[in-house]
Amino acid sequence: MKYFKPDYLFEHFSDITMTWLVNNNIDHIFSDLDSTLTAHNQQGNNTFEKWFRLLQEHNISLIILSNNSQGRVDKFTEPYGISGYGMANKPATVKIKKIMEDAGAESEKSLFLGDQLFTDVWCGKRLGMKTALVQPIEPEHEPWNVSLKRKLESSIRKRW
Repeated sequence: MKYFKPDYLFEHFSDITMTWLVNNNIDHIFSDLDSTLTAHNQQGNNTFEKWFRLLQEHNISLIILSNNSQGRVDKFTEPYGISGYGMANKPATVKIKKIMEDAGAESEKSLFLGDQLFTDVWCGKRLGMKTALVQPIEPEHEPWNVSLKRKLESSIRKRW
């Protein structure tokens, strides 16, 4: 159970303030994309853009790790110049360890941000990172397989 319980719970990614990140010594955020930073298959909005600018101002790197296609990730990341990796195979860690190494990221100074326990939180825990779980953005637009996982996650969350 401890592998599925996030270290921190936030309603929305924008609730993660720069003060919180600095106080927790975070210099890299490894984030899921769909339902975490935007609705499924949507682009970033003004809230994301404002938050991303704050990250940049504080020299905090944002790296997108998605199990979705590289095309989907590129569509979101390219307008912002964000590093993004599709087909990340979360919760597997082999590919992500290499990405961390290339980015110069240390687990102790990294945050794994996501909306799912079985992929995002578990992956971050396996990598030794702090983990933050957010409420999914517009879950009514998610694919059926994600909706099914949410039902399984609900039974785990009840045991916290």
